Amino acid sequence: MRTRWRLLAAVACGLLLGGCAQQGATSQGQDIHQLYYVILLLAAIVFLLVESLLVWSIVRFRKRDDSPAPQNFGSNRALLGFFGFGIVVVAILFPFGEKTLRDVEHQEPPLVSIRIEAFQWEWTAYYLNEGVFSTGKTLKRPMVMELPVDEPAHITLVSRDVMHGFFIPAFLFERNAIPGHPTTFTFTPNKLGTYPAQCAEFCGLWHSRMTFIVKVVAQTDYAAWVKNQTLKAIGGTCPPDGSSIRLVAKNTSWNTNCLGVHQGATFQVTIDNQDQGVDHNFAIYPSLADGISGKHELFETGKFAGISTRSFHVTATRGLKPGHYYFQCNVHGVAMAGAFVVK
Repeated sequence: MRTRWRLLAAVACGLLLGGCAQQGATSQGQDIHQLYYVILLLAAIVFLLVESLLVWSIVRFRKRDDSPAPQNFGSNRALLGFFGFGIVVVAILFPFGEKTLRDVEHQEPPLVSIRIEAFQWEWTAYYLNEGVFSTGKTLKRPMVMELPVDEPAHITLVSRDVMHGFFIPAFLFERNAIPGHPTTFTFTPNKLGTYPAQCAEFCGLWHSRMTFIVKVVAQTDYAAWVKNQTLKAIGGTCPPDGSSIRLVAKNTSWNTNCLGVHQGATFQVTIDNQDQGVDHNFAIYPSLADGISGKHELFETGKFAGISTRSFHVTATRGLKPGHYYFQCNVHGVAMAGAFVVK
């Protein structure tokens, strides 16, 4: 008797906990949560039916002797019933699933358009309308992506190297970042808060540290955040380094965010790539905007994997006027970038 009550209590707890699943912090996530209830209801009906048939079979065909039980190989009626029941379940579930999929995939006119780039092992978000960006530093700090509450955000998701997974548990949402195949989607955050997120596809040594944070804030706070993010050269100013420059790439970061050269001088740059198996390169652009778009490069080396060291002779910058320019690793964008100062 005690065992029976324990079994019933376990089944009841399972059903109750199934209804306590997180509802989602976006309108699309809440649609998905409602679909969970429909699936749970259908699954409960199937479970009760199957268990009832098992109990009926135990009672109906019990026989207390040692003679072999008769072997029945079924009938057309049983076969039709088996497949017919499955068709009915699928037919009931299909319209609910299609409606939810249509609502989730529907892309409203967005207030925010973001290009999110994934790479080993970090994220960078470019806010296309605002002209700002947010990036993390591998093994040091995660990217923080701010979004205004109750406003659609249109995301273009790309990968710079291998496959990654863009996963925000609180949004009930995951999409794969596939190399060479950008993915677009829209979601509308409707709950203020700070939500942890992560890469959901194993992508190498530090996959577990490839995390980011989504902050859903009031629209006034979002406007203040955008105001504080500027599209300007990174790293400020620094004196000329002479005719020889050494850059160290480690943990997807440079050892400096500012390089200085004399006007009209040529120089040698030595790139020490200490990230084993990870590609890096060195490129100089007129501005940060040119670096983001990948256009009008003044100088660019080829990509090469670590651990290795290569040197390059740079003459392309001899005609530059004094001022601030921009350098980066094209593989990792603004996550590995800095100011290139000509004096």
